[in-house]
Parts: sequence; C-alpha cells; structure tokens
Amino acid sequence: MFLWKNAVVICALLGLATLPATMLVRERWEKVYAARLVIGGGVMACLMLSAAPMVLTQIGFLLVMVASFDKRVPMSATYLFFFFWAPAAGSLLAVAGAYIAPLTPFLSFAGALLAGYLLHPEHHQRRRFVMTDLYMLAFLLTFCVCVSLRAPPSGIARNVVNYFIPYMLTFHVLSRVRIARPELVLRLLLFGAAAASLLCIFETVRRWPLYAGIAWVKGDLWTIDMPTTWLERGGIARAYGPYAHPLTGGAMLGLAATAAWALYQARGRSGPMLALGFAALLGLASTLSRSGMVAIAVGIMVFQTLRGRYMLAVLMPLAGLAVITTLPILGHDEARLSTLYRLELVTGVPRALGHGVWFGYREAIQQGLLDAFIQGQGIVDLVNTYLAIVVQGGVVSLLPFAVFLLSTFLHYPSIRRMRPDREQLLLAQALVAIQAALLVSLALMSSWAAPMQMSFVVAAVLIALRFEVARAHDAARRIAKPAPLVATLPEVEGEKLPALR
Repeated sequence: MFLWKNAVVICALLGLATLPATMLVRERWEKVYAARLVIGGGVMACLMLSAAPMVLTQIGFLLVMVASFDKRVPMSATYLFFFFWAPAAGSLLAVAGAYIAPLTPFLSFAGALLAGYLLHPEHHQRRRFVMTDLYMLAFLLTFCVCVSLRAPPSGIARNVVNYFIPYMLTFHVLSRVRIARPELVLRLLLFGAAAASLLCIFETVRRWPLYAGIAWVKGDLWTIDMPTTWLERGGIARAYGPYAHPLTGGAMLGLAATAAWALYQARGRSGPMLALGFAALLGLASTLSRSGMVAIAVGIMVFQTLRGRYMLAVLMPLAGLAVITTLPILGHDEARLSTLYRLELVTGVPRALGHGVWFGYREAIQQGLLDAFIQGQGIVDLVNTYLAIVVQGGVVSLLPFAVFLLSTFLHYPSIRRMRPDREQLLLAQALVAIQAALLVSLALMSSWAAPMQMSFVVAAVLIALRFEVARAHDAARRIAKPAPLVATLPEVEGEKLPALR
C-alpha cells in the first residue's frame, strides 16, 4: 500500500520550493547539497506514506538525516531543514502487545545528531560548561522524577526515553558543533519552512490533508501526531501540513517568518528570498492560527529592538493585534470564548490540583479532577505549555524550565561584546527573537510539541554560536598581538653575545 498521489503532490511542492532556494546559493557545491536535501526530504515523505512499519519509517528518517550531513554545512542548518519539513507523525512502539515508548521523528533526529557528531569530527567544537546546561539538566531530571513518582518501572523507563534522552541528546550535540556559516543556518531553516508552507497552502485550497490516512496504510492503530479531525474556522479548512496540529504549524511558521526577516537583513532584497518568505507567510495564514500571528509579531518586535530599529518594533505588535481583532475569521465570538477558556485553565487548574500543584499529578485528567475544563471536542485541552508542565511535573519542574528559557537571553550580551561579524550578529539576534516569540507562544499551545522542542534547539544553537564567536575573537587577538622585540648583537669570533630582551 502506498499513497502515491499524496507522495507525488508533496514531492512536487518540495521541488517548487527548491527553485527559489537554489537561486540563493553562493557557491556551486551548494546546489548539489540542496539536491541532496530535496532527495532526502522526498524519501522521508514517501516512507511516511508507504506501508512500511513506523519503526522502519523512523529508522529511515535517521539514516536520511545522517546521510545529509556534510563537512561544509553546519549540522544545525541540516537539522533545522528537516525539523521544519519532516512529518511529525509517529507511533506508540509496542512489543508483544506491551507499550514501550513513543517513537517520533524528534527521537529519531536526536539519534541522527549523535551519529552525525561521531562521524564528522570536523564539526566538533569544544566549549566550557555554562549555566544554561545546568538549568536544562535540572528541568529534565526534575520533570522525569516528578512524572514518575507513582509510575511502575516500565513507566519510569518510558518517561526517560520520551523526555530525557531526545531533549538531552539534541541540546548536547547542537550546542557542541561549529557554525562556520551563520547565514546558511537561516537559509536552510527558511527553505524547509517554505516547503512545509506550500503543503499548508495546498491543503487549504484543495481541502486535501496530505498526511491523513497514514494509520490506515501502515495498519498501525497507535499512530500519533497525524491529522485525524479536519478543523475549520469560518468555513475555511485549517491546514496541517507536516505538523501535528494547525496551532503547532502556525507557531512554527511564525518563527520561520522571523528567520526570513533576519535573512532579508543579511542578504538584502532579492526575488527568490521574497518568494520563500511570502510562501511562509501564506502558509501561516492557511493555518488560521492566532498563535502564529503572535509569534511573528513578538519575534520581529524583539529582532528590531535588538537592531535599534524601534519604529517597526512598535508597529509590529499593533499590526498583529489589529489583524486578530478586526478579521472576522480570527476574532469576535470564537476568539472571546477561546480567551475565556484559557483564562479559566490558568486560574482553575491549580485550584483543582490542590496539593498536587507542587510535584504534579499526571493522573488528574484520568481521575476526573479536571472535568470542569472539558471543551467542545470532549477533551481537557491544556493549551498552555507551562500549565501542562505543572499538571505533569508540578511547580518544581516549571521553575527550572522558566529559568532555562530566560538564561538563553544572557548569551546575547556575551556575543555582542566579542564584536562578531555581521552574519554572526544577525543570527544571534534572530535566535534571541525566536526564543522570545517561543516564550510567549508556549502559553498558547500544548507541551512537548514542536515549539517546545524548538526552544531547546534555539538555546543550543545560540550557545554554539557564542563559542564560535569566542574562538574567532581569540584567534584575532592572537594575530593582533605584536611579537616581542628582541635585540640582536653581532657574533664576535664565532660566539654570539647575550641579547637584551
């Protein structure tokens, strides 16, 4: 079984995004590398739409990413392309009927990063321990302990595989690889996001969810993070694209639009880049997601503030607010009800948890403690990452997570003091802006999804950039340091006299 029509459409849309992307290359070898990425992206789509079991599909994802790493391209750039492009669908891995752990692309990509790190020592970058490492480790350990308090040994192992291993591996590898070409990181991120946006646009126009039906083709009853319910807003279909939900897709494409604006500052005005950026904006619009609007408004506002361009920094949030409140399809009654529901979650869930608010009570939903917050779809929709962390891991898990996110911003002043080149500075500003947008957007969506994963990726890449800049700064200081003056005296009868230093 193979959804060949879906595969043809997806590969054609990926090829369409490749045309402007190849026009932005600076060297000839980059076109060959872009072709490798396109082939890898097409293989991923075909694997997902085939009857191959989900285990083999995720192994295929790992092998494709490992094969795509190149010594001339930062590993973070390759990772971000596939992170935005690859379908998010995964499965609950079961052996002999026993549920072992969720198997998702994020776990596969973490394994690919580890394999690529071992196979490409030229990308290695030595760095010292920073406080962000401590906060990240504290959050993952605290959360895993709290969520496993009443779990059996198999549940504890499942939590370690689901939460600790992929996030720890991803952060560890991406923060310890070189970023020799900062502009290429932004460009490949935009390339992957633009290709994903074309899928979103197609789904809205044709009302055809391209990654729906995966469970039927694979015969997998435990497929997760795939389109199951066709959502509409104002009579218009909300696109999924390769993402698990239009809410997630909107936030991710909003972050990509921020990266596109940074790339515009680095490369200047050009038709191909405008085409990719415009595609990302249209993809964001096709998700009909208010979280995406918030992400792009906050991201560009922070980016322009860091560059000292305050006029656009003020206008962006005002424009976003005007769009959300004036467009009937985004505002009015539905927006009001959604806002009220989110406020009720923030104020009511901690009270419903009682003493469980400190260390979490993951059984709260199953035991009916949160039944008062069941919404129209018949579920308790914890569309707030911070609140979901409190429910599962308590306040003691939320605090290190918040400190981890905030500590990311402290790396920017260190980078700025070392006088980076223009591309390095723009990448640092873009990463800080994306993290600021994530800090706000995470309050509008579910936990442990792509945006939360992206927050770990951004923190890791910013740390790697900091030490890349530090290495170049130290090398420049050594070159600029004058050689010591040595006074030489002539030799007398074959014997050199002592010299003053």
